[in-house]
Amino acid sequence: MKKGNKNQKKERKKIKKESIFGLFLILILLVAIICIWKYISKLNTEDIESHKFYQYIAGRKISYEGALKITNKGEITELTCTDKNIQLDSTPLYYEDNTNKVLFPENMELVIPNLNGQVYKINRFSDVYMDKGVAYIEYRDKIKEIPESFLFDGSNLYFFFDNAVLTIDNEEYEITPLSYIVAYSQSIEIYNKEKDEYKIIETNSYGTVKTADYSINVSLDTIKYGEKEQLLLKKFEDLQVFGLD
Repeated sequence: MKKGNKNQKKERKKIKKESIFGLFLILILLVAIICIWKYISKLNTEDIESHKFYQYIAGRKISYEGALKITNKGEITELTCTDKNIQLDSTPLYYEDNTNKVLFPENMELVIPNLNGQVYKINRFSDVYMDKGVAYIEYRDKIKEIPESFLFDGSNLYFFFDNAVLTIDNEEYEITPLSYIVAYSQSIEIYNKEKDEYKIIETNSYGTVKTADYSINVSLDTIKYGEKEQLLLKKFEDLQVFGLD
């Protein structure tokens, strides 16, 4: 009897150890499943950022209450507005809650005159901003300094990071950093960011923008720097994306 009892005790201890080991394995498996689920959830998570924006449409300032949907990689995938419809073309969207920051709803062409007119693409929903006189682009949580340059939408909109002068019919108009112009066949529109002022100039003449280093005929879409002159690209979808190399 004593020998039988000893065997039974050993058997119970063995079963108990196996049960504890089994529970331990189940616990490890549950922890692993939870960790994997959290990782996958994080990959698919999109945060929502609320901002106030404004645009100028046909010379009229329009403010928006907007929401940006942003992936965990910092990429903006969607912009929606709660109070009105928003015009999502190449017209820049200015942040009202950050006076030096601009969002571009469409792809833009970045032209760098001082690098032999090199051109790049800036992806839609990229942010650009100024800090102490220096321009930066922010996209997918990456920030890169922008050299002296300008943006072009391939049609008629030019966006500037530097001070410049637009000349039309011998009249001069100031262009400040983060300002833009839109050149049509019978008019040229100017938004001066520093003054928050929008002008529409009726004209059939060419408009020319000049800086210390280059000039642009915004009516013919040509740029001149040094002794060189070139036609700006109308299609730039296949260009290398600036800031992601």
